[in-house]
Amino acid sequence: MKKIHLTIILLLGAVCIFLALDSFGIFRFGRVSQPGGFSVYAERRRNAVNSGSAWRIAVLGNYMDQSYISEVAQGIGRIALMLNMDGGILGKPLEIIYAEPKDDSYATRLAVQTLCEQPDLAYLIGPVSTSRLREVRALCQYHALPALAPFSPLSPELPPLEPDLYGALYPTHLLFDPLIQRLKEMKCRNLLFISSGTDSYSSVFTNLLTGNLRQDSFFREIHRIDFIPPADESHFLQPLKRLYENSEIDAVVFTDTPEALQVFGRVMRELNIVLPVFGNDLLAVPTLPHYIRECAFPLYYVTFQGNILPEKIAERYAALFRRSPGIKEQLGIMGCLLFRDVIEELKTYEPAAVGERLKKRSANYFSDERHRIELIIREVRPSGKGGVSNEK
Repeated sequence: MKKIHLTIILLLGAVCIFLALDSFGIFRFGRVSQPGGFSVYAERRRNAVNSGSAWRIAVLGNYMDQSYISEVAQGIGRIALMLNMDGGILGKPLEIIYAEPKDDSYATRLAVQTLCEQPDLAYLIGPVSTSRLREVRALCQYHALPALAPFSPLSPELPPLEPDLYGALYPTHLLFDPLIQRLKEMKCRNLLFISSGTDSYSSVFTNLLTGNLRQDSFFREIHRIDFIPPADESHFLQPLKRLYENSEIDAVVFTDTPEALQVFGRVMRELNIVLPVFGNDLLAVPTLPHYIRECAFPLYYVTFQGNILPEKIAERYAALFRRSPGIKEQLGIMGCLLFRDVIEELKTYEPAAVGERLKKRSANYFSDERHRIELIIREVRPSGKGGVSNEK
């Protein structure tokens, strides 16, 4: 009887372990059930896409959340319309599918999994948040689905994939030069970085910029305070007080949202600290004056504008829609145009080749004179009204 009970217990234990592993997707996505997973999915996708009547492209994002997501998506929809007016790509029209998961890891993974399981889907365009790229990129690679994030930078700390089908168009590194130049002009040698979250855009931006600054002999001390969103005054109060009392700090580099900056500003005011604050493009939103109206520090943040599209595309867009596309729309538009260019170059669809060339083209897009972005440092004076004046 004891042996029977032991056997039952062991069987139940094995079932529990199996269910636990299955809940993590081990058996669904891994090599246990799909030996040679990539090659299996790549062949299936190649056959389905080449035999399909349209280029099915998915756009991933929460369109009601932030304006940049809806603007990127709008650019994609409009360029698809323009391309279809000209006969599509290699004679096949574009069909755009909009996927809108809730802003959490599980919902994003489920949405991407659903898309990846459609073998006739040719291409995935973000714009997922930077914090979601790790899981989205892994799923796309396993299911042989080429993808590109036009408005979310890839962290260099992501593990290598072979083949790597996920590219990023966003030119984060270009934002560094105007910030560094202004820091040097104001003789800010000792810096305190405030950033949030592992794998977030804030964290990726900070990691890349601090790595750049450490190689520049002009800068001396670089400190950092990380917090887990949502920002709370307790995240900043003691670390800032301790650093300010025991270190030399000339300026703060803040790489998160206006909402978090408002909280940090209250802490600076409570500690009676007045230092210039430098920010990245996360602060480039129309609502910024609302969040900083009580801040007592001068604020400088970098953003970009201009036209990165081929001239003929930009002119036709303006003629059709009675206005020029904003920079965020342009990034979405380029997500489609790069796919078109790759397909027309290859003359057929093969997932690994498409992903490889998309990744190369997106990485090199801003490396020549044809696609120059105009970088702007915007200055906000502590007038109590949050007035903004632009400076180049």
